[in-house]
Amino acid sequence: MHYINVNYLNIKPIPLSFLLVDCDPKSERLQVLSRTTGQLIRHSKVLNNNFKAILPLKYSQESSLMCVMLDDNSEFNAAILDNVQLMLINLIDFDPNNPQPYEPIP
Repeated sequence: MHYINVNYLNIKPIPLSFLLVDCDPKSERLQVLSRTTGQLIRHSKVLNNNFKAILPLKYSQESSLMCVMLDDNSEFNAAILDNVQLMLINLIDFDPNNPQPYEPIP
């Protein structure tokens, strides 16, 4: 297998937002909602007690999201994270298994 070193390519950074939620072991699904509109941004299953998502840049510039952890059999109450602000990342260099914040070039 051949790998391309992106440092030799003249690729500009692509800033986006990354959401990583360390979920309760009882949670099976996570919903990401806009606090201002109530719009559902993302709804997905939780894998290995973690929820990861790459979202548009605007979500790392403001704390305008809510995350709701749910279980499928309704045995437990939902848990809510409020005023969530996502991590700014560079999509070119980003590794979701080892997330590091992106620092823009001055």
